[in-house]
Amino acid sequence: MDRKEQIKHYLFLIVQKWWGSLLLLPFMYETLQQVYRALRFNIFFMISHEFPFPVNFVHFMTDNFLLIVHEAGHTFFSIAGSRFITILGGSLFQILLPLGIVFYTWINRQKIGTQLSLALVGFSWLDVAGYAADGGQQQLPLIGGLSKESHDWRNLLMEMNMLDYDLQFGIAFAVVGFLFYVAALTVPLYMKEYKTADIAIDL
Repeated sequence: MDRKEQIKHYLFLIVQKWWGSLLLLPFMYETLQQVYRALRFNIFFMISHEFPFPVNFVHFMTDNFLLIVHEAGHTFFSIAGSRFITILGGSLFQILLPLGIVFYTWINRQKIGTQLSLALVGFSWLDVAGYAADGGQQQLPLIGGLSKESHDWRNLLMEMNMLDYDLQFGIAFAVVGFLFYVAALTVPLYMKEYKTADIAIDL
């Protein structure tokens, strides 16, 4: 194999190993930029950030999926009989469900599935970060046109007497989301895929 063929083969192996990470990068970059602008400048970047195609479509589908999960979380955790847990349940469930998917893909050694689910967990944390950071001002519109009094993180932070720390909560959650994004991108470094093979042995 000449040097040119060796380079092609080497590049092929790199792409084969890292294509999942390369696919995720544009989505991660845009969502991190959205949250940074929301926390640094104006919370309305959480709903008005212009995503390029096809990231906009992926963001729309992911965001709406997590919205459904979030609302289901309120109902699911209401079983606990605690107002605080019921309110927290929305944000909690939209993180726990993707974590469950991470666990499933990890134990089944599905590298791409693990990357995608880790990215979903990261996105969930970023989504919650914006919601929490809006707890003090309640500027973001709520589903169904609900009043400001129905704002989850306004109520949660008020119950903890920490409403003045809404931005700090948002930043902390965003950092966690960023770390999950890093974990998703680096999966090929620490996770190997094993292929099964059928071996027939005649004795």
